[in-house]
Amino acid sequence: MKEAREKVGCQVKIVNMIHSPARTRAVGGFLIGQRGKVANVLRGGTLALVKLDADGADLPDGVRRWPVQWDDLLVYSAEDRPDTSDTDYRLGLSGAGHEAIQHAVSAGTRDSLCGEKVYPLPISGWSISFSPRGKRACAMCVGLVLERIRP
Repeated sequence: MKEAREKVGCQVKIVNMIHSPARTRAVGGFLIGQRGKVANVLRGGTLALVKLDADGADLPDGVRRWPVQWDDLLVYSAEDRPDTSDTDYRLGLSGAGHEAIQHAVSAGTRDSLCGEKVYPLPISGWSISFSPRGKRACAMCVGLVLERIRP
C-alpha cells in the first residue's frame, strides 16, 4: 500500500493492542502508551514495524522493534508531532463495573480532562495509558485529547 509506505519515519504512539499480531498482543500491557517511529511497513502495508523510543531494558525481552497494526497506533506527521508532556494521559474511571467510563487524566491529578472526578487504576505504581479508541472512552475526553494532538 502506497499510503502506508509514506508513513515510514513518522512518530507514533501505541494506543491499543486489539488488531496487532498475537505475539505483540501478548506483551501489549507493556507496549500500550509507548512512543516510537515507523521503521518499516510489513505484510503488504497492513502492519507497521515500530522502533520504540524507550530503553531496551524497559521493554519485554529488550526488544525495541514490534509489528503493530495501524489501527492500534496514533500516527503523527513530522509537523504535528506531539510534545510528550502535554499528550500523555493516564486512564481514570467513573462509574463501576461494566458501566464504567474511561477518562483521560493528566499525571498526578484525579480530575479528567472533561472535569469528571475519577479513580485511577494504578498497578504496582504504574498507570494504564488512556486510549482515545477505547469502547468506553468518554467522548468529551477523546475530543479534547485529539484536539491537543492535532490542533
